[in-house]
Amino acid sequence: MMDILGTLVCSIFSKIGDKLIDHGDRIVSGGLNIKSISDSLKRSLDSLTAKATDVDEQIKNSELSGKKKRKREVEDWLGQVKIIETELSALENEADSEGFVSRFLGSDRAPKLQERVDKLVEQSRHFGELVLDACDIRGEALLTTKLVGKAFEENVERIWKLLVTDKVPSIGIYGMGGVGKTTLTKHIHNRLLEELTQECVFWITVSQEFSITMLQDGIARAIKLDLSDERDEDKRAARLHKALLSLGMKFVLVLDDLWENDLWDDIILEKLGDPLRVEGCQLIITSRSSDVCRQMNCQELIQVEPLDMDGAWNLFCEIHGRQRQTTLNRQVEEIAKSMVKMCDGLPLGIITVAGSMRGVTAVHAWRDAKEELQESATGNDRMDVKVFKVLKYSFDQLDPNHRRQGNEDGYTKLQHCFLYCALYLEDYHIPREELVRRFITEELVDKRKRMKAQIDKGHTILDKLVNVCLLERSDYDDHDSVKMHDLVRSMALKITERKTMVKAGQYGLKEIPNEEVWTKDLEKVSLVSNGIERIPDCVSPNCPKLSTLLLCWNERLHYIADSFFSKMHGLRTLDLSYTKIKELPNYVSDLESLKALILRNCSSLVCTSNLEKLNELRELDLSFTPIREVPQGLEKLVNLEFLSLRNFYRSISIFPTDFLVHLRKLKCLYLPYVVEAPIVEIEMLKEMEEFEGRFKDVPDFDRFIQSQKSKGYAVSYRILVGEVYSTEDFERDMNFSSVVFSSTDFKTTREEREVVTLLASDTQKLTFHECEGLSKCLSDDFNIPSSLNFFEINRCHGIESILKDEQLIMFSSLRMLWISYCNKMKKLGLRGSGFPYLEVLWIIGCPDIEVIIQAVASENVDLPKLRSLEICDLPKLKYICEAKMMCGSIKKIELWGCPLLKKLPLHFPGELVDGQMNYSPPPALEEIVIMENEREWWESLEWDHPSHGNLLQPFLTFQESSP
Repeated sequence: MMDILGTLVCSIFSKIGDKLIDHGDRIVSGGLNIKSISDSLKRSLDSLTAKATDVDEQIKNSELSGKKKRKREVEDWLGQVKIIETELSALENEADSEGFVSRFLGSDRAPKLQERVDKLVEQSRHFGELVLDACDIRGEALLTTKLVGKAFEENVERIWKLLVTDKVPSIGIYGMGGVGKTTLTKHIHNRLLEELTQECVFWITVSQEFSITMLQDGIARAIKLDLSDERDEDKRAARLHKALLSLGMKFVLVLDDLWENDLWDDIILEKLGDPLRVEGCQLIITSRSSDVCRQMNCQELIQVEPLDMDGAWNLFCEIHGRQRQTTLNRQVEEIAKSMVKMCDGLPLGIITVAGSMRGVTAVHAWRDAKEELQESATGNDRMDVKVFKVLKYSFDQLDPNHRRQGNEDGYTKLQHCFLYCALYLEDYHIPREELVRRFITEELVDKRKRMKAQIDKGHTILDKLVNVCLLERSDYDDHDSVKMHDLVRSMALKITERKTMVKAGQYGLKEIPNEEVWTKDLEKVSLVSNGIERIPDCVSPNCPKLSTLLLCWNERLHYIADSFFSKMHGLRTLDLSYTKIKELPNYVSDLESLKALILRNCSSLVCTSNLEKLNELRELDLSFTPIREVPQGLEKLVNLEFLSLRNFYRSISIFPTDFLVHLRKLKCLYLPYVVEAPIVEIEMLKEMEEFEGRFKDVPDFDRFIQSQKSKGYAVSYRILVGEVYSTEDFERDMNFSSVVFSSTDFKTTREEREVVTLLASDTQKLTFHECEGLSKCLSDDFNIPSSLNFFEINRCHGIESILKDEQLIMFSSLRMLWISYCNKMKKLGLRGSGFPYLEVLWIIGCPDIEVIIQAVASENVDLPKLRSLEICDLPKLKYICEAKMMCGSIKKIELWGCPLLKKLPLHFPGELVDGQMNYSPPPALEEIVIMENEREWWESLEWDHPSHGNLLQPFLTFQESSP
């Protein structure tokens, strides 16, 4: 298309030029210089032609991989260019006619055309990326259980036919709770992703306490749209609709677990972006009610029935024997089948029962379990009685010996840990690390000498709850997490309904609940993630037994009256994190039973009240708050075990001296990096197990390491040595230990250090940034642990190598290696083997490096996890690796500024077909970035087979060099 456009422009203006020569170049019509108008229009059209050619070529090359697709914005722009082309075609025919120049250039036709052309050229300057990563927007496969039963398989095929063959726009799947609607739909979701590679699938889980805003946010997150700056539902809906239109591809929208709700009369699909008015959209809804499906105008309804006995038994055997091949004797099998029958064909119930009986072999234990299942409590107005009966049985099995020790309500600590999970949002992915810390805070984990031992115990508890199928494993947002099935959560809330109030939801509450619902028997209250803005003076709940109050993630909460806490004398855990409070209510200072005060990310908090009365406080979290000084009375909190003053506001710059020496029981201490950690006081903290902070120099760091060695156990740390450096990643980096040396002067401290600086054997992150005075070989200054996960050296000009030739350190855990702008670095000393987990390898701006990875040419180097390779600005580089690199996971390669490099040592999979080898590109490859001025160099690269270079052509992106 763009070749035609360029030809038309040349032809038209050639004819205009001839006519201008015939009539002289001084032709003026109405005071306008026609020659000037002609030249200006031609320049604009030439710019448009060049830009359109580049855009068209780049997106076509990107789309050849099948993993990229053009943005709708770009597609629309090309359509407008096509219209211009059509008009120019008509102009070319008209150009031969008499008087064309005056009619076209002497009228408003040419200026209007130029205005449109200039607008298109300007629009193209703001495209950003021309294509989308299809993998990012299409969705990802969901974890699910194996389908069992003929009915399930038939339902899958029926739904598939309705979607793919019949093109039915909306399908409703309904059935009782726990019957397997979500599992069935997950299989459809995954099959769509696998078989229909040009379609997107967006999965939205709808919580029981949903709202229009929640559903809008869920859809927006799925399509990568930010609606956080807009509150008006109608405007949000309009933006959603526009974004859905801009996808430019077919998609299936799944709304899982819609509940009956009084809002249904007001909730219409238009509020959700009106997806069914978007060409290519299909909608799947799952609900416990067929009425909900009808109200959403589903054209086809499918009921999911319970499993028959054969299917139920097969599912039980699958779950019970998953971890080990288990054979039940005849007597146990009969008991097991009777227990399965009590589950009434409900997959969720069968799964929980099977999970609870794993490892049980004695006949008497099975008989006892059957008896307990028969006697399980029933009666729940919010969930199916049959499901509750089965789930309650699994909960009771958490105390198989009926010990009921240590708690007034008769539940074991394991059961309390399970019940605590229900305080979180429905369908929330709870990070395990956070949950374990909460268990410890709530004293649900037995006291142990070391905190690390308590953490291990907490993870063991979670493993137990997962193994008995009361929690589900999940891996969400790069966090190892767990989640509760909504029915399991309902059961937990039913068990604790008199003692627990949970109103956790996405901005569902705008005001604090009325005092009438704050009963005297309440022990735990969770109002997490609501839209509460203030708690006025008139609210003063009388809750003498309340021990846990969670008000976190009320991001608009800016005021809490003192009176609110005046009748909560037994409060032990108060979480106000992620609120906008400006000051801590004074009455909090009188909560003398308080053991945990969590104010993390209170981004408006500038001062706290005097804390000296809080003698029982064990945990104080003031992370990422703009407080201006250390709270008064902090030195009096002699029982404090956890103190976090992590701070990115830089509002605290000076610590009071000698306040840490009073906190001798501290196990976790997190200090802001803007403050130099007082090494003398820290050496006195004999019970400390975790530390984060900044030391002024290497001798202080060495002192810290030496002082911790005598403890007899490993101390985890995240330490910055030297000047304050970018620390954004420390917040998410929970992989202890890690060290950053920033603008550190090793030369002036070398004489003071008698030994090589020791790093903890579990150090996982190590960074050197703009350091001076390092030895020529880094291993002369440091022991380099094999546990490293992330290793970065940036702008360190004295270092020439990482390892010596004779050293054989195995980087068996390394995931990222980044070496940049080290002007004396000659060799890395990296051996070809020993990188089984390396994902990112970036070597940039090191002018003397000749080889990246040392290996014998006849051997292969296995890099199975490598996904990103950036080799840039290395003028002496001869080899990335002399051996062939086996990197089947490679996604992106960036390669420029390496004029001596002759070969890209990738492995191309091949198969023998009819006596000839047919090769294919690396299977995960998405993009190879080369500079525009290095096309000739790329074309000169040598390949083991003539087809290899051609196979990479669709992945090439040529970029302009930075000025």
